[in-house]
Amino acid sequence: MKPPAFQFYPDDFIGGTCDLSAKEVGAYIRLICYQWSKGKIPSDRNKLNRIAGTNVTLDVLQKFPDGMNKRLENERTKQEEYKIEKAKAGKAGAEKRWHNHSTPIVLPLANTMANDSSPSPSPSPSPLPIKSSTNSKKKVRNEIPDEEWMTQLKTNPDYTGIDITAEFQRAHQWCQKHSRKNTRRFFQNWLSKSERPLNIKPKFQPPS
Repeated sequence: MKPPAFQFYPDDFIGGTCDLSAKEVGAYIRLICYQWSKGKIPSDRNKLNRIAGTNVTLDVLQKFPDGMNKRLENERTKQEEYKIEKAKAGKAGAEKRWHNHSTPIVLPLANTMANDSSPSPSPSPSPLPIKSSTNSKKKVRNEIPDEEWMTQLKTNPDYTGIDITAEFQRAHQWCQKHSRKNTRRFFQNWLSKSERPLNIKPKFQPPS
């Protein structure tokens, strides 16, 4: 889509048209507007005069070598480059926000239980890299190690009667099968759909 407008610099305009009469300035303005819309002014003299609303003089035509005003095309290029840079910045910001909210849980527990039915978590798990600059309480909560976070889940009265360790393994295996990320938010949603008593497969249904 072509930009509907271009920047107008009064000082540059006065300096570039001070050698033209008022009638020629009017023709010049109409021609640069036509160029902005069409890309180039026509070479046919009759059509050119109709666009300008008057007979176009040689002084005016000199402002359009090869049918284009170079300064106007520079403005077009600047607008296109600015639009591209804004699009790149917006894409980078969206990817950063998505990454911050989609970091998977990295627990040694998942790798261990995949090969052994008895859990044996590592004594020094790595903390999650999820951070938030808008909520200090949430930031502190996200920076705790995964093992400590799992301990909090096990002592949470909302999950009484649920085998957190077993459910985590089920969630982890489901995510691997369906190419999903087992984030903390995902796992808590999983737990909210888990059944009681213990060792009963939760009612979590994969998204359609």
